[in-house]
Amino acid sequence: MSLLRTLISFDGACSPVPIRVSSAIEISATSQLVWEVFTDIHRWSDWNPLIIEVTSISGGTIWAPGGAFVMRYKSEFTPIQAITRSFVQQVLPGRRIVLSGDVLGSRGTITYNFTSSGPKTIVSATEVFAETDSDYRNYVISSSTQRLLMALLRGLKNHIENMGHKARVGHI
Repeated sequence: MSLLRTLISFDGACSPVPIRVSSAIEISATSQLVWEVFTDIHRWSDWNPLIIEVTSISGGTIWAPGGAFVMRYKSEFTPIQAITRSFVQQVLPGRRIVLSGDVLGSRGTITYNFTSSGPKTIVSATEVFAETDSDYRNYVISSSTQRLLMALLRGLKNHIENMGHKARVGHI
């Protein structure tokens, strides 16, 4: 099973209901390997087809509360905004990362969970934004986030699973 689920919800009446976008994927690799690849932000552009580069702006350890980085996206992803700043809120090594930041004028929080399932790992991502006063902006935020999460998770899966294939081919 590749993509397990994708969910978008928001209240089109612009009430103060948050926008919530969720997606998950199963990767044929140990949670340790998935965690190692995911937390190497300087190599995100190797596997995330939407990222040009990621740069640390915290000066210290990135994966600790207070850590921060900037992501620069390819213009075909979101021509409205090509740069986001993420701030680390929580890290439970090997299990969870919680980031926050602003996107298109809306404050958001994204939670990545890494769940071991034998020789496989389920990576889930849920991003929650405060709803804005514009239906169009809410739509842009939710649809852009959906594309980002799906591309991010598929890219991560393909990269990690191809790493194992390349290692096996090298031993033949």
